Amino acid sequence: MRITRRRMDFLQKIKQLYEATNLPVHYARVAELLGVSKWSAYEMLKTLEKEGFLASQYEVNQGEKFPGRAMVLFAPTPLADAVLSGKALEEKVSVKEWRQVNERLLFLYEELKKANPKELAEQLLAELPGLESPLIFSAYMIALLIVLLQTLSEKSIRLLKNVVMNAVKEETGLAIFAGAALGSMMKTATQFPLLSQIVSYMSKFQVNLAELNQYERALLMDFLEEALEKAT
Repeated sequence: MRITRRRMDFLQKIKQLYEATNLPVHYARVAELLGVSKWSAYEMLKTLEKEGFLASQYEVNQGEKFPGRAMVLFAPTPLADAVLSGKALEEKVSVKEWRQVNERLLFLYEELKKANPKELAEQLLAELPGLESPLIFSAYMIALLIVLLQTLSEKSIRLLKNVVMNAVKEETGLAIFAGAALGSMMKTATQFPLLSQIVSYMSKFQVNLAELNQYERALLMDFLEEALEKAT
């Protein structure tokens, strides 16, 4: 399962409610404040619990409605506190740094409307050697591949987007995207003078994907989906 912006919204709301009362929170209260159904809120909070961001406990309902019935309550874990405070992202990349990189790369697709894709690609390619974080390097590679694919037909990107969106696992979607993007460029190699350099970085990209943990792959997949959305 992915840690998307929507899930971050749930985490932030849980943390706010918990800090206000120092008591675990019922999913119905979260649903009310976020404007979603109780069932949707419950499913989301259980997912976040499985990922280690929330802890649940059962208490007996003392209210007038359904007295004596056990109800499930949720509270944020230290991992949730760390992610929301920006202190650490699995102790590898700060949340603040990731957000800055994410916003900067996504902004490039706005620049594509008035800039030369080749110049943007050269800029991204020049920055790759200095990127030590596997997560950030991988995000740059994704951005680079999408920028180059912009020189092909928009239909190609839409088809690639559909394939990625239907991937069951993050690692599968990321690997499919990289392979399909590179394959598309190799078919029209004469249009991509930077192709040899890109191929040289592709092996590092594949190694990085294997090193990323589940949370980082979820972040990267979230970035890929949003980037493809902006590019189409």
